[in-house]
Amino acid sequence: MNTKILEQKDGKATIEWILPWDEFKTYEKKAYMKERGRFRIDGFRKGKAPKHMIENYYGKGIFYEDALNMAIADNYESIVEKNELDVVGYPSADVKTLEEGQDVVIELETEVYPEFTIENVEDIEIPLVEEEVTPEMVDLQLKQEQEKNGRQIFIEDRPAKMGDTVIIDFEGYMDGEPFEGGKDEDAELELGSGRFIPGFEEQIVGKNVGDAFDIEVSFPEDYHAKEYAGKKAIFKTVLNGITEIELPELDDDFASEISEFETLDELKEDFRKKLEESLKENIAIRDENAMVDALVAKTDFVLPEAMLEDAIDQEIKDFEYRMSQQGLTMKAYYEYTNSSEEQLRQQMKTVAEKKAKVNLTLAQAAKQLDISITDEDRETAIKEAAGGFGMDPEKFYEMAKDKNLHFMDTGILNKKTVEHLMEKVKRVKSTENTAQKEDKKTKDKE
Repeated sequence: MNTKILEQKDGKATIEWILPWDEFKTYEKKAYMKERGRFRIDGFRKGKAPKHMIENYYGKGIFYEDALNMAIADNYESIVEKNELDVVGYPSADVKTLEEGQDVVIELETEVYPEFTIENVEDIEIPLVEEEVTPEMVDLQLKQEQEKNGRQIFIEDRPAKMGDTVIIDFEGYMDGEPFEGGKDEDAELELGSGRFIPGFEEQIVGKNVGDAFDIEVSFPEDYHAKEYAGKKAIFKTVLNGITEIELPELDDDFASEISEFETLDELKEDFRKKLEESLKENIAIRDENAMVDALVAKTDFVLPEAMLEDAIDQEIKDFEYRMSQQGLTMKAYYEYTNSSEEQLRQQMKTVAEKKAKVNLTLAQAAKQLDISITDEDRETAIKEAAGGFGMDPEKFYEMAKDKNLHFMDTGILNKKTVEHLMEKVKRVKSTENTAQKEDKKTKDKE
């Protein structure tokens, strides 16, 4: 096979391939056999016309393009192996010479995986995260539990105030006429929630159960129903009821009712431990993300366009799956958001590009650090995946171990590489954060 690399730069390689004329003619014959059914020549049944008759009618090179495509498909893998190229996607072809009896000269241009080295791959610094669980965080958790266990009571002896939930009948009028969608009965509305038109909820404050009154408002200029945008309306309203949430006392009885603990102090201590565990996990995730970002920042390569498109395709597939879980088709999504697949692809581009660069960078780091995947790694990954299917890990492994699961390798390798680098990473206290904290302390004292 007569090939050579003419040029390799900026993530692309150009290969010259000289295909002997006799080999090309073999592919031309294959193209004729495959495509002859498309041609109809007078005097011959469809698909039975001789090759020379089709060429006389449609032109000598009628099968050249198909022949070239077949030749490239059959030989491309061998060409890139011979030239030791790590290619991405399929090549474009530029035919330089194609004349009867002469060798066919073709230039193949293909994208290649970027070649780069990460300098000082284990020398990575990330910001030191100095956070701790505060008493205020525990109190907030306790308050949320208190509100969760509150009970709704009806109010008869005072007017409505912000924070109350009111029960109202209303009917809206524009220019003295009722309008569609402006009427409801026994509607529940939390005052201060901002659910209704601006100014509506405020005019209920101070009213008592049984009061009938008018609420005058103007629809916002950007209101979703354009026929109402900017228009004034009067809502004839009756206040049927007022409710508020009565919160339980924060004491030992409360603690024993909502948990296995006997005292409030024990409950708070449990909250503190869980908050610390959650904070520790969040910091670990932030540290890993910061480490990976710092590692990628050490590189300087151009992401091949084919790889970027593949990454965007995967993001679209993942998004489509999430929509399907919500019972929404992509067609319905595009109609609802007044968007298109092209716009969605553009939105996904930044995330897809980052993920693709991360995968390439971690693969290179693994190569430099001599990190590889073992059968034990795959076994562990398969067993961990069992939880997602609600299956016994051992049974799941027995079922899956004989399948081709090399699609898992990228995730496994990335995980091992990240774990290795996290053992080497240096956490550095941020001087800016320190200055900000000192400044805050000074202001607090003042």
